[in-house]
Amino acid sequence: MFFLGKIRKKGIVESIVFSTWMVLAKAIACVRVAGFRIRGYDISLSVYLGKDVFLFQSMTQAITIDRGSHIGSGVRIKAGFNGKISIGKNVLVDDYSYISAQNSISIGDETMIASNVYIVDFNHIYPLQKSKKHIGFKQGYNTNSVKIGKYVWIGTHAVILPGVTIGDGAVIGAGTVVTKSVPAYSIAVGNPARVVKKIK
Repeated sequence: MFFLGKIRKKGIVESIVFSTWMVLAKAIACVRVAGFRIRGYDISLSVYLGKDVFLFQSMTQAITIDRGSHIGSGVRIKAGFNGKISIGKNVLVDDYSYISAQNSISIGDETMIASNVYIVDFNHIYPLQKSKKHIGFKQGYNTNSVKIGKYVWIGTHAVILPGVTIGDGAVIGAGTVVTKSVPAYSIAVGNPARVVKKIK
């Protein structure tokens, strides 16, 4: 009993359980990736897909996820109509974020996207009475591509709207609504977003 108490105190049991869980999670993620690859998604075998990830594409290889990226639990990534989504190397898209394209969304290498972030490249045509008959069709939307650079950090509950370019190394604060482009190595916060500081 004394020996077991010592092991628990040092966290050895927890370390073994955690390591085992990580190996199992990686194995399950590999099976998920293989399933999506069979269905025409361009996803590297080294990508980690969390639980309940939802991917949808209208065309084969419209969604590309490069090596080493981590897609958290409950993330939804949708490429409708002729839309394409490209996610670079070693990108983190944390739990329950939503990315949807009908034109083009690109996310550069090493970018980190926190949980519950919303990124979209389209809006419904306004006024709505003109677009209601086109619901579910391309004619019902206005689209404009979104480009997110390398080494960008996007805080939780941020919203990135159509036509936005976010430069390399920029930081988008939690809850920020980005309606206009943000220069490289800038910090942007607020609704609508405004640049409050240059990083370098």
